[in-house]
Parts: sequence; structure tokens; C-alpha cells
Amino acid sequence: MSPAKHRLPPAVTFQSGAQLLVELGIVDHITHQGIRHIAKSHPDWPFGPDKGFPYWDLANAVVMETEPFIAFFREHPRASGGES
Repeated sequence: MSPAKHRLPPAVTFQSGAQLLVELGIVDHITHQGIRHIAKSHPDWPFGPDKGFPYWDLANAVVMETEPFIAFFREHPRASGGES
């Protein structure tokens, strides 16, 4: 499905965010563990305390706002093993 036709959810988990990145063609492959690693190690990760966007706890899951999540991976393709 093309990004223009893909209706984005308002928030994603690490798992659903990984799936969305693949569906949108932003990455060829990434797992929720890969995203967690990026979240802990990339200096520009936008979520967390003292960052631009908070994490939210929802139904025993950690969720993030979708738009800044997607924007991060578009702006930092090498973070997920893509090309710069």
C-alpha cells in the first residue's frame, strides 16, 4: 500500500511501529527489538524523558506518537540499517 493511501494510526508500539515502517517501505526489515535498541542508543531518538515527545503507557504497552516516530526513521535512515 502506498504511503499516501495508508491511514496512519495515532500511536504505535515498538512492534506495530516496526510493522508500519516495513509497510510504508521506509525499511526492508526491522523488529521491535531493533527499534528498542535504536531508542536506547541513538542520540536523536525523539521519545522519552527530556525529549520532544513522551512515551505513554496504554493497556500494558508503551506507545509513541506515530508522526514523530515515522519522521525519525525518514530523517535517520542509517539508524535502521538503511542508506543515507
